Amino acid sequence: MKIKILYFVIIILSNPLQLLAQTNSDTLHYIFLGHIKHAGNKVDPRVEGIDFAAFDRIWLGGDITIESSIDYKTLEYIDDLFDVSNPSNQWAFGNHDLRSFNDEWIRQITGRKTYNTHFENGITTIVLNLFIAPDNCERLDDQFNMLKNVCDTIQQSSHLIILVHPGVWKDVPGLPNPNKYGHSNQISWIANCYDSSAKFIDVVYPMLLAVKNKGITVINVLGDSGYYKGSSMISDDGIFFLSSGIDHTTEDINGPDRVLIFDHITETSVLTWQFHNLDSLYLSFQ
Repeated sequence: MKIKILYFVIIILSNPLQLLAQTNSDTLHYIFLGHIKHAGNKVDPRVEGIDFAAFDRIWLGGDITIESSIDYKTLEYIDDLFDVSNPSNQWAFGNHDLRSFNDEWIRQITGRKTYNTHFENGITTIVLNLFIAPDNCERLDDQFNMLKNVCDTIQQSSHLIILVHPGVWKDVPGLPNPNKYGHSNQISWIANCYDSSAKFIDVVYPMLLAVKNKGITVINVLGDSGYYKGSSMISDDGIFFLSSGIDHTTEDINGPDRVLIFDHITETSVLTWQFHNLDSLYLSFQ
């Protein structure tokens, strides 16, 4: 198997804010943040120091704090930072976000289920909750039917973006195992309760390929990647797979933390992405 890992315009910028300001006025900016948990049940202080008003959408890749739903106050803190109650902003939940089992609080704060879909400016985004228990068939099948319905009916979008937290992309042609670019390789994950083989490669990937064959760009984004800092990959079939996360404790090993920023020119439906040095981004807002 030929492994293609493309470090797609990965850059370290001295002034990322200046770059944002220099782009066209009709260019929208979206930021993706994964694995940003820090001591004291807070997010990384560098992330706290970003003025998120500079971004048109915020996509969270999970593990926002060590125990994101342990109490309502923590969820309010997350909403104050990232405006997760705004339908434009979406949160792909990690194990640190869900393991307190307060899903009802999460729904009260976000106004949505832990899996959901949204359309805006030609882009359809889907959040998948990959921590639904395999015996919870009602929720698992509801999520799968949501995904299938979008993939079956999508027509007007230029892009389909799927946001997840852990790695389930095993055996995707052209990609290494998920533990080569993320913290997890969820080999036991299943997409639904009624297929004999419901792995990502068996039931989800074919749907994404069908969407691509409609002329729609398909991008998967994973947030459980703090140790590996981030990568941009493309499958043999031309579907994009991005990983992005931060972990200040491993910067001496794997280099500086980076965050993923998308630039979207709506008039031409052009969407590009870059990995930005987090320290530089933080300092540009100070």
